[in-house]
Amino acid sequence: MDINVKELPRPVLEQAVKLRDPLRNIYLALFQLGKPSAAKEIAEETGQTRAHTHMRLIQLETMGIVKRHREGHNVTFELITGH
Repeated sequence: MDINVKELPRPVLEQAVKLRDPLRNIYLALFQLGKPSAAKEIAEETGQTRAHTHMRLIQLETMGIVKRHREGHNVTFELITGH
């Protein structure tokens, strides 16, 4: 995952620096994908397992940083605007 921090919007960068590495990587991957994404897609972007990524996404959801959407069996996560 190659991210040029100079190109990140200031609010995204400010939020990212507040997070520990495992959460930061997932947060930035979700931002980079630019759309609501499944844990599997985010895991592929970060090189982590789907289970690990899903667990971290739930942590980010609890912190109010991401929102989970469910449509049948499909679950996607997106950044909450302003984060």
